[in-house]
Amino acid sequence: MGTALQMLEERHPGPALAWAGALIGCMVVDVLLGRWVLLPFFVAAFYGGMVAIDLVAYPLLEPWRMWLRTRGVWAWYIVEVGGLWIGTAVVFALLAPWWLGWDWNAAWPLRAPLGGLVLLSSASVGVWALWRMGWARILFVAALFPPEAGAEENRVPQRLVVEGPYRYVRNPLYDTDVGVMIGTVLLTGKWFVVAVLAAYLVQLGMQLYLEEQELKTRFGEAYERYCRLVPRFVPRLTPVDPDEISGRRSWRSANYLDRKELNQ
Repeated sequence: MGTALQMLEERHPGPALAWAGALIGCMVVDVLLGRWVLLPFFVAAFYGGMVAIDLVAYPLLEPWRMWLRTRGVWAWYIVEVGGLWIGTAVVFALLAPWWLGWDWNAAWPLRAPLGGLVLLSSASVGVWALWRMGWARILFVAALFPPEAGAEENRVPQRLVVEGPYRYVRNPLYDTDVGVMIGTVLLTGKWFVVAVLAAYLVQLGMQLYLEEQELKTRFGEAYERYCRLVPRFVPRLTPVDPDEISGRRSWRSANYLDRKELNQ
């Protein structure tokens, strides 16, 4: 899930650092090559793989939960990364001679700086959000192992994350995903990434509906307060107080008023 749900209490910086390192490494190699090859391939394959995973996972959550409950987190890791993500990357690699030729060379001096700015700023915020999410972004275990349906035996504790970028917007990862793809298109001029972006946006409509329904069921009033106070895509100007989401702030206010009345 890309929304405010974290699978582990402790920090797991590995996924965030690996993703950032891969992105920067592709850019450096492309600069040395003098042409855009690895960066558009990495972005197209990564988000194309996410589209494939979401389309396979979210509409079939209950069957996946039943199948994975006795098999554990690593079974899904093998299916997701070993099958869907790598499979998508292989398909894109085989088609690369075709789609990498879809160049857009017009207005390079104007679009390249803008694309680089959008790409790097989106990637930076995405790494920040992914750092807070931990392994949930990689494995989708928060959705596949809910409480009392595999979470406990697979050690997948969950809580709402109302910290970092999640204090400004409910779906910072989805915002930055779009920014990374747009920035890549502007910087590299590879139109095929636009097709991946279109597919991503189409499946995101389905994914968001299912995610939000599940989060409402799982977290109840806390998530409903979060939805009321924090926008879905457009960040608010000031960070929300986590105590407002948890209800601790209203409880403290009521407790203060009760004590004040007693003192009077």
